[in-house]
Amino acid sequence: MALTSSLTTCKNIIYNFSKSSLFHWVNLQFNVVDEERRKIVGPDRSCAEWILRNGGKVKWANTTEFEADYNQLPKEEVSLKLQEIDATGSTIMTNGFEHLKDCKHLNKFILDECSYLENPALKELHYVRDSLLFLQVSRCGNITETGLLHLVSLQKLKTLIIFGLPYVKERIKILDTLKNDMKQCEVTFNE
Repeated sequence: MALTSSLTTCKNIIYNFSKSSLFHWVNLQFNVVDEERRKIVGPDRSCAEWILRNGGKVKWANTTEFEADYNQLPKEEVSLKLQEIDATGSTIMTNGFEHLKDCKHLNKFILDECSYLENPALKELHYVRDSLLFLQVSRCGNITETGLLHLVSLQKLKTLIIFGLPYVKERIKILDTLKNDMKQCEVTFNE
């Protein structure tokens, strides 16, 4: 009886590991930058496709509504300027942040409940440091003080909202550092 139970447990562990590894691999592929595609459609469209592939939403300049459906993107020939990204609940990963390169109109980025987001991704926000005005980093369980310190390079940022980061242990210390190094920015860091 104990042997059967142990074998069942082992099978479940292997199955769950294989399943999580498969999802991780799929997510990695959905985040990879396709340079050929980027050359064809431009950085804004390529970045929007990345966000939508991974379950987020985008908003174009001169529009009022967010687009969440990949299949509803305008024709490739239409020139678009990506203005806002809402990545709430998306599967974006660090290797996808290179999509931000040359997105010169992106001024708002919400990173909420991004379970695959890790500290190095925040460093990659340097691609939009000249345009980003609003950033929210919230409920992303892998983000620590190390990641948040990368945000000081965003010297045009006007609003930074942070909350729900369980692995940030030195909340007061990091808040003081961000406020001191980002004097142009209103920093809010709630529990």
